[in-house]
Amino acid sequence: MKSNFKFILFFLIVVSCKQVQKVTDVITNPSAREVFERTFKDNDSILQQYEFNYSKAKRNNLQLELPSVLSSKTDSLNFRILAYTLHLERGERFIIESDVEVDSLQLSLDLFAFDNDSTLSKKPLVANEPEVNALKYDITETGNYKIVILPERSNNRNFSLSLYTEPTLFFPVSGKDNKAIQSFWGASRGGGTRAHKGIDIFAKRGTPVVAATDGFISDTGNRGLGGKQVWLRDGIFGQSLYYAHLDSIAVSGGNRVKAGDTLGFVGNTGNAKTTSPHLHFGIYTSSGAINPLPFVKETNKLEVKKNTVFSKGETRLKTNELRVGAGVKNKKIQDLKPKVSVTVLGKKDKWLHLKVNDSLEGFMHQSLVSKIN
Repeated sequence: MKSNFKFILFFLIVVSCKQVQKVTDVITNPSAREVFERTFKDNDSILQQYEFNYSKAKRNNLQLELPSVLSSKTDSLNFRILAYTLHLERGERFIIESDVEVDSLQLSLDLFAFDNDSTLSKKPLVANEPEVNALKYDITETGNYKIVILPERSNNRNFSLSLYTEPTLFFPVSGKDNKAIQSFWGASRGGGTRAHKGIDIFAKRGTPVVAATDGFISDTGNRGLGGKQVWLRDGIFGQSLYYAHLDSIAVSGGNRVKAGDTLGFVGNTGNAKTTSPHLHFGIYTSSGAINPLPFVKETNKLEVKKNTVFSKGETRLKTNELRVGAGVKNKKIQDLKPKVSVTVLGKKDKWLHLKVNDSLEGFMHQSLVSKIN
């Protein structure tokens, strides 16, 4: 009877602790990584191994170009952590998605900013939540970032990730895309006396020009270099979107608009009278004009294909080039001799992300590596 009572008491304590943790999580909103760390916080040896591997991954120099598809596999004994430096532009939305559901494998995804050229911030800018294997973040400052990917430890579970960007604003000319952009930010103007503070999107006269975001019309008019123009304010304290050289204007100052609403029509008024009809599109902030291209440039998302990654291999040739990124244009780290044992952490296209002697990481073309069973 006493044993039954002890069991019931223990069960109630466990249930109570879990309920308290759930309530606490609602308040603190922990990331997937923070929840994962709880599973070994009372095991010093595993905790030390984890902290060492995670810190080391954050400090690597590996680079990744977008869009990319990465494949990897889990390891029940070790923490297999992938980390890459990305260059992202203000106005882009960075996205990472997985092909595995969280009920079969939980991933932790953390995006870090650099405090300076070589030091990462201690806390991530954004991290995925528990029960979610995806991440999105709108980039507000152009520069380098680091994505760190940590899968739960499990037996030989293959998974893939798609990493890409998308524009944060609608394309401002109806029915057009990147191909219609024929003049870019910084191009010479006025015989070299000034630089182009926007992009030019060419289209037939009368093509609708649309709101790239929700907002209100702060000004319209027919004046100066821009001719017939519309200014769209993105929120009270947000940026101002500038539409110039319009053939005609379809809105008035003070109007509220939704993304996709027609603001006017493509023309060549102002100082564009000698050019083909086009929209000059610019973005202005409190600190001046910024490059609008990343805000509207449409990008590709690569298809995620099932890809099996082997774990152990060795180098094949007399010299085997290890590089900081997946491609021959990337900086070479060093040449490895033949028969050097390597651990395969991941794969991008035909390039393997390798670890050598637990101290060196890099990318190597798969033709230079033989699988070890």
